[in-house]
Amino acid sequence: MAGVSGGLLAAEVTRAGGLGFIAAGHFQDITKLEAQIKLYIEASGKPTDLAIGFIGFSSLATQSQWENYDYILRTYRPKAVQFFAPSIVTNDSGGPSNVELAHSYGSKVLAQVGTLKDAREAMRHGVDAIICQGREAGGHGLRREAGNSTLALASQAAQISESTPIVAAGGITKGKHIASALAVGCQAVSIGTRFWACEESIGDETLQKELIKENSCDDVVRTTAFDELNNEISSIKWPKPYDSSGVLRNKITDDWDERPSSDLQHAINHSDLLEQYKAERGQTTSTAIYAGEGVGEVHSIEGAYATLLRLEQETMQAIERLKSL
Repeated sequence: MAGVSGGLLAAEVTRAGGLGFIAAGHFQDITKLEAQIKLYIEASGKPTDLAIGFIGFSSLATQSQWENYDYILRTYRPKAVQFFAPSIVTNDSGGPSNVELAHSYGSKVLAQVGTLKDAREAMRHGVDAIICQGREAGGHGLRREAGNSTLALASQAAQISESTPIVAAGGITKGKHIASALAVGCQAVSIGTRFWACEESIGDETLQKELIKENSCDDVVRTTAFDELNNEISSIKWPKPYDSSGVLRNKITDDWDERPSSDLQHAINHSDLLEQYKAERGQTTSTAIYAGEGVGEVHSIEGAYATLLRLEQETMQAIERLKSL
């Protein structure tokens, strides 16, 4: 949810009874994060419920970033932090890990993983909850050949978790999806696409509107094509196996997703493809529109507060329906 979930969206989710996360993304500019934190506190009135999400490989890549992470934890005392790609980050200088440092300030740590192996590792490091992200999810995640489906991963993680709560992520946009996650042993869900399609999100409005068109799960693909292109022009390059994104299909995926990576690399090196891509960035036909497979049941852009309350109601209705079968 980097570039989408800011202070206002997180505040509205929290006000409605959820735990709204501010996405710190690559954590390159601490002043921007602090501005969103202050917006969250002002809008929610709940500074003790602050939650922040970080991308592991890039957020703590330098010693200064570790110092900034320490500063955020010490100054704002977030209730929870979330890490992904990877979820466990060690400090090369010999200091505490991302988990240990957060715990030293009283913050809970949620580890987002895509495999049972990574779930086990996160549990060994003492995280407070495991977010099981399936291939159905929008945005960055494990390559499709490396990951798992949401419910299969969450169900099996729940079997080995003992007392660690399990959170399902990927393809969840309706209450019936939440009920399914609860049925396999999850204590909660993590929702992205449904909240990007909310008034308080800070994503590009042109791309956001694509979410509520006549889409279905058939219109979503997990692909490396965008990361291969973006890694050529960005100073921060997504590493394997996280260089994969759940997106709405468009010209880029139609042209390159099912072709060998070597074909795309050849075009990058021996044609004007990269220049065309840069020139067309922002256009819906050539930009990554992050979306999970549940997007086919997202039909409107509305307030996050009302969205969460409706999801809760839908969940209870789904559970009651199951009781009557």
